[in-house]
Amino acid sequence: MNWIRTILDGLAMAAYFNLFAAAALYRPRLLFPCYPPAIIKASKEPPTKRESAGYWRWIVFGEWLLLVLYSAVEGGTDGFWRLALTGYIQWMMVNFCDLFFLDFWLIQRKAKSRFIIPGTEGHPSYAFKAWMKSYALPEHLLQWPFFMCPILAAAQAGLGLLINMFW
Repeated sequence: MNWIRTILDGLAMAAYFNLFAAAALYRPRLLFPCYPPAIIKASKEPPTKRESAGYWRWIVFGEWLLLVLYSAVEGGTDGFWRLALTGYIQWMMVNFCDLFFLDFWLIQRKAKSRFIIPGTEGHPSYAFKAWMKSYALPEHLLQWPFFMCPILAAAQAGLGLLINMFW
């Protein structure tokens, strides 16, 4: 396992993720599936299936296929568990950058008014304590480390093994 490459790739993934998410400054509905459930329910127009599917396609295909798998395999990482550990570390880096850059710094400190979904202005879930307590901290300290990161890392490792077989 190439630790330097793992960390650099994780930082690149986090940068890619955060740059796309920052695009929501101009179109907040791009990241509609990432908002707290209370805000989604309060919206006059809930997220469409197309918006939700587009978000997940971006996460899965944009992050995995374009950067991570090629880099890990080309860097000499082989075997399911090494590839899975590499993926887990990288996804955790994305997770923590999302928490600190997007949820804490950008949304709550710098550009709060730009991330408001039309029709949900003034909703109490946008307040710092409510956002962090009911949404950001449970997502980034429970859901991602124990559910999403292992699933994404296992899928990434499986795809990496397929690449190794045919490369």
